[in-house]
Amino acid sequence: MKETLICSLDKHNIYYLSDANCSFYILTPYKEFNETNISIRLKSNYQSYDLSRNSIDNVTNELINYYKNIDNYNITLILPVFYDDLLLRIRTVDDMDIYHKMDKYLGYMFNNAYKFLTSNNIKVNSNIYVINNDSFKRFTNWFVSRYNNRIEYKTIVDLVRQSGNYSSYNMVETPSINFVVGKNSEPKIEKTVEIESETFDSYAKDVQENEPKKIPIEERKESSGFVSYILLGAITFIVSMAMLYLFVK
Repeated sequence: MKETLICSLDKHNIYYLSDANCSFYILTPYKEFNETNISIRLKSNYQSYDLSRNSIDNVTNELINYYKNIDNYNITLILPVFYDDLLLRIRTVDDMDIYHKMDKYLGYMFNNAYKFLTSNNIKVNSNIYVINNDSFKRFTNWFVSRYNNRIEYKTIVDLVRQSGNYSSYNMVETPSINFVVGKNSEPKIEKTVEIESETFDSYAKDVQENEPKKIPIEERKESSGFVSYILLGAITFIVSMAMLYLFVK
């Protein structure tokens, strides 16, 4: 995936990871925190973060307004963007085909987020957190139960408390932030050996993975016929040699 630095907060960088299949923003710690968990929030207004529909300035402001309140806490949060209105569809339709498609996209994002974080020397704990959002409750209930040994429901308050601050999130003051904006700039990331993380569903590397080629029925028939002829010839040869041995004897 292409990695683009959007801007820097006091303790986190906001990166945009994208390819032809999907994209997401990730709040990545660069100060104080060298170990983290991946969390994700499905948002109804995800179109506001779509760079194909909005200017970089508008998107950056949206991201800053959302992420700045959790900058002081050890929270690595993904905001996904989809190109086919998949988030809108799972809000209104109970369709297992759509659910499984969404499952594969999320697995693809988690694996790429894992590789991205570890390449920046950040240790990633095994549990992944889904932030509660009632708009997607039916899907997220299904998704969390599907991976109940790896994925948990959390609220932002839970994540703040987990980071060591037990004050109510509603009472948390917005931190004073000096932004270092690097719009459309490529991040300088020291690449390490890519670690193949545990995958979700059957989505190992590519969301457009091709199915194995199937042998046409005609070819299978011809192949089986060819094998039959070889077998018949072998049997005939064995019988002929046995009869010849009897006559000579």
